[in-house]
Amino acid sequence: MSELAKRSLTGAGYVLLTLAAAWAGPVTTTLLFLPVCLQAARELHGLSLDTDHSDRRSAELHMLIAAVCYLALAISGFLSSFTVLGAGCVVMVVLLGAILDLLVRGASHPAREMGAILTTIIYIAIPFGMVTYMLQGWSYHLFLGFMVLLWTNDSGAYLIGRALGRTKLLPAVSPGKTVEGFIGGVLVAVAAACVLAWAWPELSLPVWAGCAVVVGITATLGDLLESALKRAAGVKDAGNLLPGHGGVLDRFDGFIIALPSMLVFLHIAG
Repeated sequence: MSELAKRSLTGAGYVLLTLAAAWAGPVTTTLLFLPVCLQAARELHGLSLDTDHSDRRSAELHMLIAAVCYLALAISGFLSSFTVLGAGCVVMVVLLGAILDLLVRGASHPAREMGAILTTIIYIAIPFGMVTYMLQGWSYHLFLGFMVLLWTNDSGAYLIGRALGRTKLLPAVSPGKTVEGFIGGVLVAVAAACVLAWAWPELSLPVWAGCAVVVGITATLGDLLESALKRAAGVKDAGNLLPGHGGVLDRFDGFIIALPSMLVFLHIAG
């Protein structure tokens, strides 16, 4: 299967998940993204150089930590009686439990294992947990728009990079990415933002365009980060859950960094 076909199928999967989330609302969306978060945590554990890949208990612990922190943050996004402070308290309890586990089983490298656990929380649980904030705090149009920007940036970067790409972006990390493709992806996303501003004027054109630039830059950073993790681990794909497509991290690498970044931008933009 060609790379373009893979990206098209990925885009179709994004569309289905996005439409389901927009139609179902924040509660069902939380349940929809839970298995995605769990699988991403499992794959990150497999890529980590600071964990025992053969230790099933360690992988399950990372998945449990990701699930609890994800659910706490996601629920705080739509349940007014459970605030972000409450979610933070849950995360602290989880961290204390992880510390206790490391001490009881006598971990040989507790600092490195705690680093891996914190990475799971920051890199996996928090970004996925912020999906409900985009749905509840704003409107489903915002989440749909985010996914459109994410997909158009990815597709634009790939197509323009293939057609015009000459200058390598970061060859030591991802030899296939080019500066021309990166710029082209951002420009295509900005063009899509113009359409979004017309279709959903809840946000002005400058704000939509700013979102497109933020998504284009941060999604590329997410892609490069995951490429660096895979290169360090000596693997081509983060997982094999999706035949021919790799794992969940391979499909959501840009999403993980871009979604919280766009929310921060919107908060700053007012």
